[in-house]
Amino acid sequence: MLLKAFIGTGVIFLPGSFASGGLVLSIVLMVIIGVVCLISFRRLVDAHETVGGSYGHVAEVLMNRWAKYIIQFFLCISQMGFVASYMIFISSNVDLVIKKLNHCFDPIAAHYYIWIFLAVIAPLCWVRKIGRIGWCAIVADIFILFGLICVIYFSAHQIHDQGGMGPNMVMVNSNDFALMIGTAVFSFEGIGMVVPVKEGMKDPAKFKGVVTVGTIICIVVFTFIGAFGYAAFGDQIQSNIVYSLPQTPLSTTVQLVYAIAMILTSPFMLYPPLTIIEEGLFKPHHRGQTSLKWKWLKNLVRTIIPVICAAVSFGVGADGLGKFVALVGSVACMPLCFVFPGLFHMKIAKTKFQKLVDVILIVFGVAMAIYTIVVNVESWLVPATPSTVSLCTA
Repeated sequence: MLLKAFIGTGVIFLPGSFASGGLVLSIVLMVIIGVVCLISFRRLVDAHETVGGSYGHVAEVLMNRWAKYIIQFFLCISQMGFVASYMIFISSNVDLVIKKLNHCFDPIAAHYYIWIFLAVIAPLCWVRKIGRIGWCAIVADIFILFGLICVIYFSAHQIHDQGGMGPNMVMVNSNDFALMIGTAVFSFEGIGMVVPVKEGMKDPAKFKGVVTVGTIICIVVFTFIGAFGYAAFGDQIQSNIVYSLPQTPLSTTVQLVYAIAMILTSPFMLYPPLTIIEEGLFKPHHRGQTSLKWKWLKNLVRTIIPVICAAVSFGVGADGLGKFVALVGSVACMPLCFVFPGLFHMKIAKTKFQKLVDVILIVFGVAMAIYTIVVNVESWLVPATPSTVSLCTA
């Protein structure tokens, strides 16, 4: 479950983000960000073991009620941002597959597929107990693993065919590396799921070791995929490496199964905002088990949330996907990953050294968030370049 929470769409944007940072600088930044994330996750686990309850409950007990509301706001923004990026990815991939299979006949524009797949995602969001959609996580894990293996295969094949690394690679890109940082933080997209996964374990006492091993695995996988993919395609890499794969039946299969994986992952990632918003709008006695009215009102709310994600993804479109991923990472993920765990741990820290580490974590998170947001907003002012390769040009 933990790896499922962390490994999603973010990893396939890393090769493109490595082009923003340069090969060497991106590797260094990826490792640094991963280590800082690990420190932060462990601090969040420490705070949770002291207080218990949800991420928001930890904030309320250690700080105040407003801290709880702020945490819940950022959790909703981050998780809904993830799903919005999933929907863009799904619609673009399905559009590419249909063009390949339909000899370039495109029945509808790519972004309209978002609304079709919303009809699948929304009913899955009605499920209240996360364990009941565990099969979604298992199937999605299998599909994502298959997709990543194929990406590595195609990247190795590309390097072999061209006799070395891709064209016009840079080792350090001092102009756009902030976009790489935002995408890297986005890749560790499971911060909102750390507490739910811990509470769902049979032996929560072992979770700190699990999160350590899981994060190290993610650092290795993310760094390897990012570096290897960029090395294979050079400056020809697309924002999403799946778009850079050659036009073969296997690559079409990869695009299709990865899209299915993201459909199945979406309700899993929406679980925190669904729970937060439902609990905020409805009283405990508004139980769906005893009243169909309350049950369907809750289902309506649980439908509106993915509809909002779909509307955002429809507006952003495929061409803005890479920038949107970096923006979500900067705005929502950095405070959740770095700032808040540091603030919470300061309340329970027993030594001056622990508090010093917490302060460094907070300052790092605030500084990185401000800087990367500014750079990202500036990048939106530049007209977006097409993020997918045209399959049908003469």
